Amino acid sequence: MSDVFWEAQEDEEPEPSELTYRRPWWVTVGALVDLILLMIVVPVGILSLIPFVFLVYVFFAQVLVWISPILILLNASIFWWSFRRKQAATTALAALGIAFVTLAFVVVRLWQAPIVILGLTLGR
Repeated sequence: MSDVFWEAQEDEEPEPSELTYRRPWWVTVGALVDLILLMIVVPVGILSLIPFVFLVYVFFAQVLVWISPILILLNASIFWWSFRRKQAATTALAALGIAFVTLAFVVVRLWQAPIVILGLTLGR
C-alpha cells in the first residue's frame, strides 16, 4: 500500500537533535544562574506565606532588582539563542529568569522600597 509514502519520508533530511549543538559558555553559565534562582525563589516564595519570612523575600527581590540589567540581558540572549535552536528547556529557563526579575520589581514596588539598579536609585 505505501511504498511511495515510506520512500518520500526516507528522502527527507532528518531534523537535527538538541545534542548536536554545542552550547556556548555563556548559555551554560546563564542556565546555571537561572537554576540557582529557581532553587532560591520557589522555597522563599512558599515560605513568604509566613508573615515575617516575607521580609527575606523582599530583601531577595531587592538583590534581583539591583542586578536586573545583567539578568535581563543574559536571559534575553539565552532565550534568543535557545529558541532558534529549538532547545525547549533552556528557552523555558530563560523565560523563567525574566519572569523572576519582573516579579522582583513588582514586589519591590508594592513594598514601596526604593528601586536601586546597579547602585543608582530610581525615582523619589
